[in-house]
Amino acid sequence: MKYIFLLMFLSINAFAGEQSLDDVVKKIDGDKSYRTLVSQCPVEFFPKSNVAYKNFIEYCSVNASLCLELCNKGDANYCSSLANYTQNNLESEYYSEALFSKACKLGLVSACTNRASGLIKYNGDASLDCAVKTFELACSQKDEWGCTMFGAYLAQGQGVERDFNRALEVLKVSCKNGIEDPACQYAQSISSQIKAVLREEQ
Repeated sequence: MKYIFLLMFLSINAFAGEQSLDDVVKKIDGDKSYRTLVSQCPVEFFPKSNVAYKNFIEYCSVNASLCLELCNKGDANYCSSLANYTQNNLESEYYSEALFSKACKLGLVSACTNRASGLIKYNGDASLDCAVKTFELACSQKDEWGCTMFGAYLAQGQGVERDFNRALEVLKVSCKNGIEDPACQYAQSISSQIKAVLREEQ
């Protein structure tokens, strides 16, 4: 009996989650400010200071509508958490990208990095200049992934002039939270490749 009740409970919650996401989609579609944000480069509204990151993804997975409401009231972390949730649960990337843009404008620098990554993923080279400038700004505020991505493009010479020495300095910032951070691990891999090239050039 308990097992049947649990299945019913999970099914009801799943259905409620779908309804909540449908509500989010309708509200974002009806809000012109999101379309404006998505059409802009994050550099145009990049925050001057970084708000502290908080993870509400699990909460947003069952309270998507409320997360959108809190996002629209100005809480960047609810925007970002809802963006992460919609990224994995909606076919269209528009909603996660719109929410990352909103979180970026509200002061969450990691969301700016996520939006820049999305620009490259979905728009390719057409958005390279914007994305790399966004990574650079994010790195200037010590965002780990921002520095990893900026260091990678400095090393490749894509969207910015190739500069191995600057890349190595930038990639050090990616490890500010320790070696367990995936941003640090990726940064160290890039650094190793750069150092190998520099040894060969000597």
